[in-house]
Amino acid sequence: MTESAKRSRGPGRPRDEQNTERRRRELIAAAYHVFTTKGYAAASAADIAAEVGVGYGTFYRYFDSKRAILDHVVDYGIDRLLSEIAGDVFEPALLEHEFTVEELIETWSGAVERMCHIAESDPGLMQAMLFELPGIDEELNTRILGLGGILAATVGRFLSRAVDSGLLRDDVNTEDVGWILLALTIPPVMRALQGGGETERRRYVDTAMAVLTPGLRNMAAPD
Repeated sequence: MTESAKRSRGPGRPRDEQNTERRRRELIAAAYHVFTTKGYAAASAADIAAEVGVGYGTFYRYFDSKRAILDHVVDYGIDRLLSEIAGDVFEPALLEHEFTVEELIETWSGAVERMCHIAESDPGLMQAMLFELPGIDEELNTRILGLGGILAATVGRFLSRAVDSGLLRDDVNTEDVGWILLALTIPPVMRALQGGGETERRRYVDTAMAVLTPGLRNMAAPD
């Protein structure tokens, strides 16, 4: 290869790749905004392109369809939910910690608070994840349910340590308890979407804790 050919190819390729990746990220972020404000069903590829300020055809150079970009938008939303809701709760060091029942319930109530904060600050995301996206197609349903399964199984493993240490009763399935805790986060989120405030949320959490704590505690365990 001649020196002139090297000069013409070498510097251009990295810039092209960087520009391509930048444009893809811009389109995904735009799709996230359009889907969570306008709704997936009502949105179009043209809406997404307009949000970025590019022509209609540019969208199709990066994604085959509106449905194709939706998978990336779901990943974008799930990453936000997991980072803000879970935080460092499931860090390996904390998983080794022997939690009391009270600490377990407080950890759950903290996750509820963070979910409600997202519902208040970004209601479109919660509305999409809870109501709109699960009905689009079977593939997306499987992904969303699979995420719930992963979280429930993680909580179940977390609870198993408390069962082994005698803090929790041993006649309950810990993964089922994980699903129950996930399900119990939905009502306060829906109330937050309807404008419910902190006082109402605190009452709900206190009621749930009053029911859950004696139901999970191993009554034979020493105080």
